[in-house]
Amino acid sequence: MKRFLVMALCAFFIASNMLAQAGSGVYVGGHIRRERPATVEKLKKSGFTYVILFNVNVEEDGTLTTDGETICKDGQYVFASEQPYYQEDVKALKTWPTAIERIDICIGGWGNDSYKRIRSLVDAEGVGQKSILYRNFRALKEAIPEIDGVNNDDESCYDVTSAVKFHTMMSVLGYKTSVAPYTNKPFWQGLVDGLNSARPEACDLVMIQCYDGGAYNNPSDWHFGNIPLHAGRTNYQTDMQASINQMEAWYHNDKVVGGFVWVYNDESWNLNQWAAAMNRIFIQHNVTEPAVTFYIESSFGGEPVSLPVGEYCTAALSSYGLSDKSIRSLQIHSGYKLTTWTSDGFTGSEKEWKDTEAESPRLGAWANRISSLKIEKKSQDTGIDLYPSSSDSYSSIVIYDLGGRRLSDNPILRKGVYIKNRKKIMK
Repeated sequence: MKRFLVMALCAFFIASNMLAQAGSGVYVGGHIRRERPATVEKLKKSGFTYVILFNVNVEEDGTLTTDGETICKDGQYVFASEQPYYQEDVKALKTWPTAIERIDICIGGWGNDSYKRIRSLVDAEGVGQKSILYRNFRALKEAIPEIDGVNNDDESCYDVTSAVKFHTMMSVLGYKTSVAPYTNKPFWQGLVDGLNSARPEACDLVMIQCYDGGAYNNPSDWHFGNIPLHAGRTNYQTDMQASINQMEAWYHNDKVVGGFVWVYNDESWNLNQWAAAMNRIFIQHNVTEPAVTFYIESSFGGEPVSLPVGEYCTAALSSYGLSDKSIRSLQIHSGYKLTTWTSDGFTGSEKEWKDTEAESPRLGAWANRISSLKIEKKSQDTGIDLYPSSSDSYSSIVIYDLGGRRLSDNPILRKGVYIKNRKKIMK
């Protein structure tokens, strides 16, 4: 029961503090299946708030495939015969401890003809309940309801009419739509306008590619009304810091509220470091009552990150901009206490920080070791003091709460002692 409460509190803490438009995402290739379960755990600990599974291909007969393996055919989910862990792995991405709130599947990409096939199938069968597109995508949604949306990365077909019909069908099935353009703005404008006219807010995210063919895109040119705009880089086009600097410039100059990275398909880069750095830019939390301030350099150096009362797994720390094991100094505000652990999920070695350590310019053996933590308010005074009675025979007992407010309207008479605000008798 205790573990359940901790899990629920952490999940609630992340979800309740997310600002609706901000976020950080990553495209995920077949590496997630080939190197499971390690890849699933790294994604959960990363701090990314959404992932896009790349990719789902639509074949000529409407069969859904990926990397040559069949996902759905003839209205049935059959992927379990080839990938028996896939359903539980996708579900795990959104299961505490994690910061992932949204999962999209990507259709399209360079050299991918899925949308040409979709156009042919829409022209031949439409998008009603008997169509193969409807039946196969319904089977996928029923098998893996954790999939929230479909990411359109059309790079060759560009047919507005069939695209609007297809994504309208996907909305009916419960899929949101995100779009990932790199060129041909008139097509994307037509798709977004047509879809949201048919199904209001069905398209809720624009993700402009600023790499490869879209390397020279200016995000300012890709605003579609009030739909949140995210802009993306690759993990390989420059070093991480150069990409982070570019994202910061987009945030300040181009009204970009989130970022994404292409593509997690190997272990050549650190997901947690990227996500934490992106989350420092695209702020997701409004901290009105800071309790502890953390720094990634000794002697309170580097940009400070203040956290309120709560319980923070590795992913939650990243969502505030603190990468795993990066804390090197800290300041505990008056009235709060801090407990830290060396592993995710409040496990590993544990340390409770004392009042004498409220300002710690160097963490000694704990520098670069903190992976999860808990911040609490310190115990308050009971509001009850003990004083000798002024009467030889009886005394009044007046009860106060922890804030010093009187709870009893009428004093309780008792011989020998007067209980009055405020002697500290609790830790």
